[in-house]
Amino acid sequence: MTDAAAMACEPLRLNFPQDFLPDRALLARLLDFAAKGGVGDKLAISDATGIPTGKSTGKVEPMIHYARGMGLVTGESERGIWRLRATGLGERVVSEDPFLGEAVTQWVCHLLLCRRSGPEEPARGLADAWFLLFAEGAARLGSRFSRDAFERALRDRHGEASYLRALSGLVPRAYLEPGCFGELEVLRRVGSGSDELYERIPASAGRPLFPAFTVALFLAWERLFPAQQQVPLQGLLDGSRLLGVLHWRRRDAEPWISWMCDRRLIRLDQLTGDTVAQRLVPTQAVVQGLYDELV
Repeated sequence: MTDAAAMACEPLRLNFPQDFLPDRALLARLLDFAAKGGVGDKLAISDATGIPTGKSTGKVEPMIHYARGMGLVTGESERGIWRLRATGLGERVVSEDPFLGEAVTQWVCHLLLCRRSGPEEPARGLADAWFLLFAEGAARLGSRFSRDAFERALRDRHGEASYLRALSGLVPRAYLEPGCFGELEVLRRVGSGSDELYERIPASAGRPLFPAFTVALFLAWERLFPAQQQVPLQGLLDGSRLLGVLHWRRRDAEPWISWMCDRRLIRLDQLTGDTVAQRLVPTQAVVQGLYDELV
């Protein structure tokens, strides 16, 4: 199995968080456990990692699902026993940033949690509440939105469910809490009281983050165009919804695209009229280069 295949987990249940935020400290403990080939039921995993859980509820399994969605671990449960392994990305993170403190680590986790699950139409996300908010949110919600508007969008998409109110608050809150992904500054609160809104913030175009964006792009390439080494660049960007997650217009992506060309990760051909991108390295090489731009 290629590392890209390992990171391409099946779509997660809509309510997989079970009201628990993606706590980076807990995710780091779980990743370390998975990197050591951890096996056990959720109580055994709790004992080994210190992630709190009980027999019926708790944080262990939500953290497993978060880590799977972020491409950090693989794992299946059989009769309540989890067999966890770190992916190539997870191993790279354990080696270079075991506490998930670097912005490039947090960005790759965010982008992969927001990714499209496959080429099927209508498009759905691997973690669909994240995909709806970040990948398709500009069209559905605008740059500023209320929790009520996000909840209505979830109901329009998935029908009535008792947990949607909680989920509509949890997803944005994950990007306001510093112990989760608040340091990414992709959302901020504006207004107060009944007028309180969330506002999307475009991603920084800084070089240290370009490897994270490239990991997400290459994984989308393998998911959406698995047999093609050359694809129309705009089709890849549109199909992946990556610019939507970054909250960028196409011109905002030009420094990153040029960086990929300069690093000989892709080559662009404009002879056909449309810009065609050719992949020059495997996804595993892009994953290995995740921290190359850090000073």
